[in-house]
Amino acid sequence: MSIFSDKPGARERHLQRQYQNPLFGSPAITPDEIVHAKQLDEQDVQLFMNDFRDLVQRVVDLKPNADADVVLKIKEELDKSYERCAGLAGDQAEIKTMLTRLLKMLMQAMWSAIGNDTQAHDKLKMEEAARAAHFELLEEPLIADLLSPDSLIDEDQLVPALLSASADALQKAMQIFAPEQQRLIYEQARRLVDSLDQQSREYQQASQRLVDMEAALLPEGSVN
Repeated sequence: MSIFSDKPGARERHLQRQYQNPLFGSPAITPDEIVHAKQLDEQDVQLFMNDFRDLVQRVVDLKPNADADVVLKIKEELDKSYERCAGLAGDQAEIKTMLTRLLKMLMQAMWSAIGNDTQAHDKLKMEEAARAAHFELLEEPLIADLLSPDSLIDEDQLVPALLSASADALQKAMQIFAPEQQRLIYEQARRLVDSLDQQSREYQQASQRLVDMEAALLPEGSVN
């Protein structure tokens, strides 16, 4: 039986990445630390739900003739709320669906407001496409953790976290870095993999992730 949850929150996930993992230096992680992380993750869920209910009420109270700046502010808060929700413990699919519907409602209001303005139409289309792509990336917990304003993955732990991820998670995560950042990450990853025991299972797995990382590198000067 695993000591970790099926759908952990950010704190528990970070402990899970490090647990018995030589890429992180195999830190000693106690059962008490894991229990405490779960408790804090649950507190995050409760705090989020309180804020979410308040935000939903603000959308409900929004008047049809509301000032554009007010609508934009709420839309930005819904976007941030989705990002925050993506990293929470448990199954938050229903909440994310509600947030998506609320955003769609506000976007429909904005579409109605711009009339036949072609330039504004193009701008909204680009925004909707960018949001859809961003939300799809956030379905990967590693990306939700990396993009969180309160990310627990510090600079020294970025490369170990990437090398510990699945091939799919790594490929998606590499997309959020600029080409020059990707190459720096790759060089650091190569040195870290070389430092591992070449007879170990972890070395074999990390070596494959290094190959995957190299395949995901963008040409210098390109825009991802």
